[in-house]
Amino acid sequence: MTKEDGSPKFPGGYPDYIVNHERRPGIGPLAGYRGKNGGDYAKGDVNPRQLEQYIADGCFHIHHLPKHMRYYRHVNRAYIEWALDKGFRLTPTPVIFQLYSEPIQKMRLAARGFGAVVPPEQHRARVETYFDPLPFWYPPFEDAASGEAEFPMHAITQRPMAMYHSWGSQNAWLRQIHGANRLYMSRARATQLGIEDDGWVWVSSRIGRVKAQVKLMEGVNPDTVWTWNAIGKRAGAWGLDPKSPETTRGFLLNHLIAELLPEQAGGYRYSNSDPVTGQAAWYDLRVRVEKATDADARTWPRFEPLHVPPGVGTGTGSDPLPTRWKEDRIFEARGLTPSGVQK
Repeated sequence: MTKEDGSPKFPGGYPDYIVNHERRPGIGPLAGYRGKNGGDYAKGDVNPRQLEQYIADGCFHIHHLPKHMRYYRHVNRAYIEWALDKGFRLTPTPVIFQLYSEPIQKMRLAARGFGAVVPPEQHRARVETYFDPLPFWYPPFEDAASGEAEFPMHAITQRPMAMYHSWGSQNAWLRQIHGANRLYMSRARATQLGIEDDGWVWVSSRIGRVKAQVKLMEGVNPDTVWTWNAIGKRAGAWGLDPKSPETTRGFLLNHLIAELLPEQAGGYRYSNSDPVTGQAAWYDLRVRVEKATDADARTWPRFEPLHVPPGVGTGTGSDPLPTRWKEDRIFEARGLTPSGVQK
């Protein structure tokens, strides 16, 4: 984002970047209204009035493909060549969905000793089992690690729809909508456990436990609980007021998800992840949910607040308040909680 002399490439800030940045010649962040006069689509010279034209058109731009490009685009040569030119594709190769995956079968054959490169002996059985070229189902590894009797429920986590990544939670307006998260569970299951709506619960797994506030609902499997991810924050993180809802009522299920599976024969411990892709086992977690009897209506675990970095300000004396702290004061002045709910 800087030139060789250290000066900014886009001194006009984000609007300057959106209009003038090119990741490839003629290809920038916005596809519409490219070219000097705004008449090109997807690829063209920088248009200094690009944002103005987007605003005039309701902040949208529509481009209709010709009829011969609209169908079977995974193998449509005309579309693929067009998409390659416009920067939507990187290669001219067709996109083939393999129900029977030949690359995965090659991995399985390697585990059987075929080919010049084979996996270590201790891993061959695992590779042969799970690198099946056809889709198949098997119980999550966590089911074997955590007994169903002790941990009878599954817990899953997902992003709020407003967040693509966790940095979406830094948006001041979004904080008023979801500055804290709940543990959502079946109303019928909660009744069996003596848990009331808005009550507090302990959620335990084989490696730890967290405390959270529940929200009861009908549209969830009775054996499953779920929550939003990336809401809970450590006190003092991101310039948040230590009493912010992200800290006092936000929580993470990460504390319950083990990084490693139990020891195998020989003492080896595999990663708690998908054996083919390596993706972390976010959806395999088994838990036990119990009503919290203590009176502390705050999430847990809790850690010592982070120190405010030098130059940011402490929120005391003449130091400028961090932006996030100012927002909380504004909420309070308007008779709102920091999450924007009327007191």
